[in-house]
Amino acid sequence: MKKIALSLITTAILGFASTLTIEGFSSPESTIVNKSDLYVSNVGKELKPTLKDADGFISKLDVNGKIKELHFIDGLDAPKGMGIVGNTLFVTDIDTLRGFDLKTKKEVFNVVFEGVNFLNDITVKDSNTLFISASDTSAIYEVDISKKSYKKLIDFTVANGLFYENGILYAAQLGSSTQNMFDGKGKLYQIDLKNNNKLTQLGTFEGVLDGVDKVGNKVYVSDWGNAEKTGIIRVYDLKTKEESILKAELFMGAADFWIDKKSKKIFIPQMIGNKVSIYDLK
Repeated sequence: MKKIALSLITTAILGFASTLTIEGFSSPESTIVNKSDLYVSNVGKELKPTLKDADGFISKLDVNGKIKELHFIDGLDAPKGMGIVGNTLFVTDIDTLRGFDLKTKKEVFNVVFEGVNFLNDITVKDSNTLFISASDTSAIYEVDISKKSYKKLIDFTVANGLFYENGILYAAQLGSSTQNMFDGKGKLYQIDLKNNNKLTQLGTFEGVLDGVDKVGNKVYVSDWGNAEKTGIIRVYDLKTKEESILKAELFMGAADFWIDKKSKKIFIPQMIGNKVSIYDLK
């Protein structure tokens, strides 16, 4: 707790307007909004992100937190990051990138990543390209949807959360190495894809970093902290270089959140707490 307490002293604190928490999930890892629908990936009853046990699933809610179908898509192993292209929901599932038709729920895409056992986050570049992180191989991959093929884009230590915008890939490290994924030494970077994939560290903070999103000049990243109830959302301002923390409850495993730019709501899965919190950003 010392680490987070120190951050609260030395870092500006931003506020939330209101909150709503929905319970009843099973190790929720990622959230994503499509129009008026919110999707939540559930690793399963037990937090075993690399176990092929077929108890993972995708939930469907409305953006106000009402559960439409808790088990919208069933039969996955340990689904994590999600991305939507057209009417297809893409989701990482241990070693496989899967795609599901949002209307029929049928699987319409399937690519297995050889030698990978911890595919993690997804960010969409365009209608034919995804970027995928793999924590166990410390790599970020580029996926060609039409060809159902992938290639390594860049080596990136314990790659976790990703966000793409205008030739820049924002990427978070879970930890400092694959042997020490939860050592609290993960950092946030931007990768300039138009400049030989140049890496630039953003901010001075370190943590067990997970999801990444961006609104305007501000990059948001979730940090699990160093215990069950110490998770926070950090903010880095690209223009002023200021670091801040969103004032809220301390989360139980703050994972791959989503910010809806239109409604200014942030949807935070609490992976250890088995719940999803919805906040209005001020």
